[in-house]
Amino acid sequence: MKHNTHIGSSFVGASVVLATGLGVFATQSVGEVATYTSDSSEMGSVTNFATFNRLIHGQSLMNYQEDGLGISVNRTYFSWNAPGFDGSDMFYAGTGSLELVEITKMSGEDFVDLDMQISSGWSPSAIGTVYLWMQVFDDGNMVFEGDLNTASGKYVGIEGGGFDRVLIGSYLSAAVRDSHNPVARNAIAIDNLSAGTRVPAPSGTMALILGGILGCRRRR
Repeated sequence: MKHNTHIGSSFVGASVVLATGLGVFATQSVGEVATYTSDSSEMGSVTNFATFNRLIHGQSLMNYQEDGLGISVNRTYFSWNAPGFDGSDMFYAGTGSLELVEITKMSGEDFVDLDMQISSGWSPSAIGTVYLWMQVFDDGNMVFEGDLNTASGKYVGIEGGGFDRVLIGSYLSAAVRDSHNPVARNAIAIDNLSAGTRVPAPSGTMALILGGILGCRRRR
C-alpha cells in the first residue's frame, strides 16, 4: 500500500544520524518569539492538550480538533510507532504531509506558549535528526520564521505570546529543509501538543540566557 511504502523503505533509506554534541536544550529568538527544545514538556500551566489518541487509521487530518486546538493538514492519518514516542497514536500523515501542518486555537485566541513532541517519517525505526521549519503568525502577519534541528522524541516549544497560528514541517535533510518548499519531502509527526504557560527547567532557563548573551555579542 502507498502508506506502507512511504513509512518503510523510502524513509529508511533516507535516515540520518543525530549529530554528535547536539544539546538537550536549544533556543532561537526573533523579537519576543523564541523557540526551544527539551527532553520533556515545559508547560507549567496547561490550557489545551492534544494526545491524538482518538485518531483512526485513514481518517482525514483536515481540520482535526481536540481540546480546543486545531491541527490540520490536507492528508489522512497513518498509525505508526514513531521513534522516541510512547507507542500511542500521534498526528502523522502516511503519505507525508506535503505541506506545513497548521496549529491554531479553535477560539481564535492567541497562544502564550506552545510545545509538542516531534518525530519524523524520515527516521522511522531509530532516533534521528529532525529538520524543522516553522512559521509563526499573528492576525495574518508573520512574526517569526526559523529552522531548528532536534532529535526524534524531543519536545519543541514556541514561546513569547502574541501569536495565533503556527505552521511547522519536518524534512529529509537540512538542505531540503533550507529550500523552504513546503511540499519537499515533509514528513512530520506530532504528539502531546500543549498550549499554556511555560515553566522552564533550570538548564532550559540557562540556555535562554546564554542565547540572549550570544545574540547581543553578534550584534555588536
